[in-house]
Formats: sequence, C-alpha cells, structure tokens
Amino acid sequence: MPPGRKRAEEPPVKKGATPVKATPVKKRATAAAKPPAGRAPSKRAARGYHHGDLKRALVDAGLALLEEGGVDAVRVREAARRVGVSPAAPFRHFPSREDFLREVALAGIERLKLASAAEIAAATSPLLRFRALGLASVRFALEHPALFELLKGSAFRGDPEGARALLAAQDEAQARLRRMIEEAREHGELRPTDPIVTEVAGRAMVYGLARMFLDGQLPREGAMELTEAVFDVLGEGLAQAPAGSSSTRLG
Repeated sequence: MPPGRKRAEEPPVKKGATPVKATPVKKRATAAAKPPAGRAPSKRAARGYHHGDLKRALVDAGLALLEEGGVDAVRVREAARRVGVSPAAPFRHFPSREDFLREVALAGIERLKLASAAEIAAATSPLLRFRALGLASVRFALEHPALFELLKGSAFRGDPEGARALLAAQDEAQARLRRMIEEAREHGELRPTDPIVTEVAGRAMVYGLARMFLDGQLPREGAMELTEAVFDVLGEGLAQAPAGSSSTRLG
C-alpha cells in the first residue's frame, strides 16, 4: 500500500481516542478439512462400527477366552472388548451369557469334527474308523481341556429350548458314531452284540480315559500310547474273530 494512504476499512481516529486494532479476518474454512498427514479419515463416527461377521468374531473371541482361563473366563463383555465393539453390541446375537456359552460350545463341536476328520478318513475299515474317532476325541480333550469341560458340563441340560442347536449337533455326532457301528456290523467286523451297548462302551471309554488324564488319575506322559492299548483291549472284545482265530486285534 502506498505511504500516506489508509485502509478503506479503518475508520478515522478522533483526537484523544485510543486507536483500536483491527481484528484480523479469519480465512473461510474449506468445505472438507484434510486429515493429518499419514492418517486416513475415519468413517466410524459417521456410520458406526461395521464387522463382516460380528457373531463369528465374538464366538472366536469366546473360544480364545475359554482356552486362556476356562469356562469362568468366558464373558460377553470381554469378548466385545477384544473384538472392538461396544458392550451392548453382542446382545443382539446373544441375549444372555448362557446363549453365548452354548454358541461357543457349538463351535467347539465343529472343531472336534474337523480335528478328527483326517484320522477317520485314513482308516481302512468301519471298525477302524470307530477306533480313530475315539482316539481323536481323547487327543482333542487333552489338547483343549477347557473346551472338554464346557462340552461335558451340565449347563446346557436345564434349557432344552435354548440349547436346541447344541443338542442337535450332539445328536448328529452320536448318529455318526452309530453309522460306523452299523457299517462294521454289515461288514462282519463286529460280534453280534447290541449296537447300543457297543456305542455306550465306546463313549464311556473315551470319556473315562479323558477324565482320568485331566484329573491326574493317569499320567499325561504317554497318554495316547496308553489310550491306543486300551482301545485295542476294547477291540478284542468287540471284533468278530476270523475263522480259525481265537481273537482279533483292533489296530
């Protein structure tokens, strides 16, 4: 600005008055402020939290909590915290902790099914598949003791309506066991015993061995070797002996 000229917006100063400094005019804010360098704009505040499969993520968190601290550690709020959602978000999927525990147990049954699939597929006969399922079940209990406790607990028996999906999965697992026994009978691999008794004997063997290992009544060292030997004894009592032979080894 040339010397001797005043700004047009500055009013004339009266004699004796203290000059007032003009307030600087702020620049008009831009329509969309840029985020700090290296930081992407967040859409969480505008749209809320979005997860591809929140229910699945919560169940996975529940399984992790179970492995780390047992059944008592499985809390809906803690699962929500781990997933990164509000404490209220899980209750859209799980109205109560019991519902959450049942869903975690259901995922555990699926994990057992996947864990035993390879051993069962490698077996060369129905009776050996029966054996493979038993061995895989004991191994799974030893590797996942907290999940074994959850699956064998009584928390799901008091509310059949709420536990329908879980009970259906258990029924399916037992039906698969029965099919193996029936196939073994059809192939002439089993003595003419009651198939229900055979099923109960197999289940009792698996549960009893797993319980004894986990309770410390049997040593964990060499657990699977002992399990195989016990199953062979069971097999000798169940298996149909070939003609001219006094016994058959299930293994």
